[in-house]
Amino acid sequence: MDSNAFTTPFQLTKTMKREIYPAIDPNNPELSATGKTVLITGATGGIVLVGRKKELLDEPASAVKAISPSTQVLALIADLTSDSDVEGLFKHAIDSLVAIDVLDYELNVKASYTVAHYYLKSSPGGSIIFLGTLGAPFTFPGLSSYSGSKLALMKLAEFLDAEKPKFRVFTVHPGIVGVTETNCGAVVDALTPFAKDKGIQTGGLSLYLAQKRAGYLRGGFISVNWDDEEMEAHQEEIKEQKLLKLGFLGAKLGSDGHPWSS
Repeated sequence: MDSNAFTTPFQLTKTMKREIYPAIDPNNPELSATGKTVLITGATGGIVLVGRKKELLDEPASAVKAISPSTQVLALIADLTSDSDVEGLFKHAIDSLVAIDVLDYELNVKASYTVAHYYLKSSPGGSIIFLGTLGAPFTFPGLSSYSGSKLALMKLAEFLDAEKPKFRVFTVHPGIVGVTETNCGAVVDALTPFAKDKGIQTGGLSLYLAQKRAGYLRGGFISVNWDDEEMEAHQEEIKEQKLLKLGFLGAKLGSDGHPWSS
């Protein structure tokens, strides 16, 4: 069985990445988040981890402290579908850490909109990273709410990028990540043979996207399986042709109409 069967068809770059590499290695000093605050929701100088269950935040909080003892870590409980919870979340985080530089989260459209709304109100600028999926464009019975919400999230990122130039907004496909002991990153059983990606790839890519050099990807959709160095080499083409933005239908529209094949 080809473990890349669900990855190869969606490759923008010739080089496929399913492991950490220098351009997105969290240990790369060029990607250092020293002096910045990162707020991560759905997390089941600091880092704010947000979730609805305290016990599921303890493990990642401890992991961060083990890697970087000097990093201040806040583990906050909040329901991100609640306006009051989200407003209180940002107040608590900013009171404790001064400002939030990077916002990284994985939730439905309402929660994402709410979190972005209060982040925009509370910060003069920064980076917003939505977690999306390459499966969003597909139409399968039973996936209407999932695929529909992920497509809406991609469009929300494009609008935020267009309307709020002081904020860098991206949508990231985290790959196919296997089940861990805490059940984070779980995939449906049918995808287990293809789950060769690592959760740390998304973390490293998020650090890369927070850097100025990734500005050519603003508002776009990016997969952890794509080679960032190869994309950088073709960044002008990516920007000019809007290769990473949602298209309109599959037809070629224009004054002459669609060029029918028959």
